[in-house]
Amino acid sequence: MRIQNKLFAIFFLTSAMLVVAQVLVMQWSIGKGMINYVNERELKALTGVATSLSEIYQQEGSWSKIQSNHVRFRNIVVQGLADSEFRLPQINRPPRQSMELRGEKMAQRRAFNIHETDGDGPPPRRGGPPVFPASYALLDTDKSFIVGMYPTDLDFSYIDIVVDSKVVGFLAVSKRDQLTSGYELNFVEQQQRYILLIALGLVLVALLITMPLAAHFVKPIKRLTSAMSKLTAGDYQQRIDLNRRDEFAHLTRDFNELAATLQQNEQARKRWLADISHELRTPVAVLKGELEAMLDGIRPLAIERIQSVNEEVKQLEQLLDDLHELTRNDLGTLHYRKESLNLPKLIREEVNHYQTLLTENGFQVNFSELPEELLVFADSKRLRQLFGNLFINTAKYANDGNILEISVNSQPQSQQVEIRFEDNGCGVEEESLGQLFEYLFRAENSRNRETGGSGLGLSICQKIVEAHHGKISAFTSNLGGLGILITLPLE
Repeated sequence: MRIQNKLFAIFFLTSAMLVVAQVLVMQWSIGKGMINYVNERELKALTGVATSLSEIYQQEGSWSKIQSNHVRFRNIVVQGLADSEFRLPQINRPPRQSMELRGEKMAQRRAFNIHETDGDGPPPRRGGPPVFPASYALLDTDKSFIVGMYPTDLDFSYIDIVVDSKVVGFLAVSKRDQLTSGYELNFVEQQQRYILLIALGLVLVALLITMPLAAHFVKPIKRLTSAMSKLTAGDYQQRIDLNRRDEFAHLTRDFNELAATLQQNEQARKRWLADISHELRTPVAVLKGELEAMLDGIRPLAIERIQSVNEEVKQLEQLLDDLHELTRNDLGTLHYRKESLNLPKLIREEVNHYQTLLTENGFQVNFSELPEELLVFADSKRLRQLFGNLFINTAKYANDGNILEISVNSQPQSQQVEIRFEDNGCGVEEESLGQLFEYLFRAENSRNRETGGSGLGLSICQKIVEAHHGKISAFTSNLGGLGILITLPLE
């Protein structure tokens, strides 16, 4: 099932269930409230009955005259409710026929037509008058039965019967649990019909709302899916612009960053292939031209020609070695044998090693700050390769320069050491500083073998520094040339 259909089903079913639950609760509440309202009105209507019973007690001083006299009690109730909506139907007392068969007690029982469990109430109904909607009974002060109907399975309300500010008994009336007739029942039924109509309207509104709502939630997913399909097909220029502030906005931002990264990687890959093909083609073309010229007799076979060919082979070999080393770094197969090293001592040794090259190119090395001892955990061979590449780059690229300044500063707070190489040569343009460590990048674009190498030296430097958990960056030197900052962790 599609996500949009799932969301629609979830929203609609949830709304429908809430509407149904609300309808049921409202119907129950209205019915229950109306029943309570009817019971309260009936209690008010029976106030006159309680008053009549108190007068009887006051006249006779007890309940003895009315005890078990169901006909009299019923007539009192009927007369008290005669002008109310709860009036009872009149039941005439049957004529006495053969008192041996029909006694006064039988007539009293038939008056209320309810079976009493104590033997004094009326017998079970066998035809005759209808059953009344409520049961009425007179109780004494301890709520013992005196007369009327008082089934034990019903819930009763009580009205105090007071004589001279003293409670002498209670008028018990059974609580109704349902409505059988009257305008209250009509009102409840009418409200239930209205509620059902409202419920159907709410369900329809929920249907109309959930459909566009589900589509609204799925819309960014569809856009992401479409863009992802194009991205998978190689179209790395895909970008998504969603004016949102939710999780989809974060997902869109990540997608755009992924697309930009893939586009940059694709451009770098194409540039890499073009540069590699160019770098390989140049020495191979020179070798082929020299060899063919000597084979055709155009150029004599001489030591100078062989040396020229040998130089091209060395250039090609160096390029292949650099490419192989970078590839091993990327694959993680280049191993480092790290040990505790005195960094200032190693730098001095490398300066002495490259002193001749630097002097021949007119450079003088100055140490602005170089402590006697700073220990780092590193591979001495790789650090020598790192510093050697920097010395060679300075000698080849820092045209018109004559000073190379080296400083080593420890940072105890961050447990790091900063190494700076600064020259006063021609430098590099500001916009090119961030590209110096890219593969095959050279600020001198002519790729002249006399002025530059393969453009992999600084890339190798970056890999070496990163393998030692450090950082390397380029900046404009205060001396006017190029500056290289290396940060390595202290031991």
